[in-house]
Amino acid sequence: MNSWECSSFEEAKIIGEDGDYLGRLGPSYTSDSIFNSSSSYSSSYSSDSVFNTSSKYGNSYSSTSAFNDGASDPPIILSDDGRVLGKLSVGPSYYSDRFDPYDIKYTCDWD
Repeated sequence: MNSWECSSFEEAKIIGEDGDYLGRLGPSYTSDSIFNSSSSYSSSYSSDSVFNTSSKYGNSYSSTSAFNDGASDPPIILSDDGRVLGKLSVGPSYYSDRFDPYDIKYTCDWD
């Protein structure tokens, strides 16, 4: 993740493999940003949050989780015009289309 990529990720939707809407990427003041601490999409209790370690999108073992580095179907990052920008995933690093949520947050200064 490079800082010059931030503008292409801002307002991008996060979609689970089953079509569930999981929030957006963007600054923490955006209402449905996964980095907004008041948003259900950043909650450690919401089933639609990648930060819920008990959800299929946030645990370390689910094939659909952003935090399972071996996940086969992590959440997809979609631009506003519907282009797939990549996958929200902690790895593995040899996949160039996978972007770690924390790398995005801190590289783009969205905390």
